Amino acid sequence: MAIVRVLVAVACALVLTAPSTAAALSPDDHRPATMTMKYQAGGLVAVVHAPRTLVGVRPLVLTHDVSAQVLVRRGAVVVLVTDPSSLPRHRELWRELSAGTGPLAERFGGFAGHFSVAEP
Repeated sequence: MAIVRVLVAVACALVLTAPSTAAALSPDDHRPATMTMKYQAGGLVAVVHAPRTLVGVRPLVLTHDVSAQVLVRRGAVVVLVTDPSSLPRHRELWRELSAGTGPLAERFGGFAGHFSVAEP
């Protein structure tokens, strides 16, 4: 009877640890958890898409192109602005936030130190 229990336990272990026969997802299908936040500061309006967990330094992408969502899934912090001509002013807000100051510091203070603002 003990041998049967051992064989059942081994069979269960093999079934539970066997690789799945389901098709594996491609790397492009990986979608880490993201968060979306909106801000208004001095007449500037934007929507921020970022990984839910900010670990390390992430690239900051300021754009008006909605297709930038691919970058969010790959770990970037994306700021979608409504007016492309306001990109330099948004970039300045994020530079201030990087230093821990400015109008975004209260709401987005947790982002400080976790993004890098690309130079134009």
